[in-house]
Amino acid sequence: MNITVIGAGISGLALARAVTLHHPHHRVQVHEAQATLRSIGGGLIIPPNSARVLDRLGLGHILDAYGVPLTDMQIIDAKTGRTLYHRPQTAVAQRHGRGLYSLSRTVLHRSLAETLPAGTIHTGHELSGVEYHFDGVAARFTNGAETTADLLVSAEGRESRTRQLTMPETQLVHTGQVAYRGLTTIAPLPQYHNSFVEYWGRGRRFTFFRLAENLTYWHAPVTQTPGATRKKTDLLREYRDFPEQVIELIAHTDAEHIHGVDLSDIRPLPHWHRGKVVLIGDAAHATSPNLGQGAAQALEDAYSLATQLAPLGDPDLPTLSAALGRYQQEREAAANAVVHRSRQIGQLGQAGGAVRLLRNIGMTLSPELARERIEAFYE
Repeated sequence: MNITVIGAGISGLALARAVTLHHPHHRVQVHEAQATLRSIGGGLIIPPNSARVLDRLGLGHILDAYGVPLTDMQIIDAKTGRTLYHRPQTAVAQRHGRGLYSLSRTVLHRSLAETLPAGTIHTGHELSGVEYHFDGVAARFTNGAETTADLLVSAEGRESRTRQLTMPETQLVHTGQVAYRGLTTIAPLPQYHNSFVEYWGRGRRFTFFRLAENLTYWHAPVTQTPGATRKKTDLLREYRDFPEQVIELIAHTDAEHIHGVDLSDIRPLPHWHRGKVVLIGDAAHATSPNLGQGAAQALEDAYSLATQLAPLGDPDLPTLSAALGRYQQEREAAANAVVHRSRQIGQLGQAGGAVRLLRNIGMTLSPELARERIEAFYE
């Protein structure tokens, strides 16, 4: 079976890795729009469900080699400094096999790419058209190239060109937030040195964690209309009432290392596949980054799809359409739940007034409920 993957991000490379590792009778080719293979940078949280997929892909060792094992998760009210939630990761490891790790997105991206056979990845291939054939599907690119395959997989992320062409009825829904992301060489305060920390404030949140000894990643979602921008000085003003740790991290980040991203998600799609085209990762279920599950769900999609495609080619086994249906059936409940809950967490974390007070009381009185909501997808 010939498989064409559009997009050389985490989900696309993970699918190619799973297919070539476990199902070498299939042939997979990855086409990337960018002229060079590069990651957008920044940091990732690797929860236990991500770690399990990496183990299956033969890449679990990168967590020990390049990741930072986090000691705890802390959610703090930015106004009062009160700890709303604290979860030691030793307890998470006992329950789920591993605790949280932080990892550079670039490291994961590079590690996946390096496992693939030479000639698998083709850069400079921006998709321009998709055409269904009786015996396959063709992809055309702006550079004049064209390829035909038995299956076309969109792994292009939330702005999927494949989805726009084949499922034009779907639309991204803006969350009302823009996330500013930064990398700085200063370390957090000693009490947060190996922690995942998130401050919750009215209309704003601020998350940070270390990626290496001299590298800290931060993520700052603010309520903002799409298309608007804030400079570093604007962010310093925006967070002036947050704890000093937050101000220091922003202040010591070079302006060119701060990037804003409009946060949007997708309402649940009735179908993740149409004909011989299928969506994975954010192309199928884009989510706002409030649960640390975006990359995790993409990895799970990739492995699930590879597993369902494995037996194809035997005339006594189910068809491609049935395999794609099983893939969606296996993955959609969890993925759609992540989208919904992530949006809820984002709204809750940036609430003000009476909602903030009720939130704080509820999290203090019911830490187990908060734990269940955060760790619901770790299994």
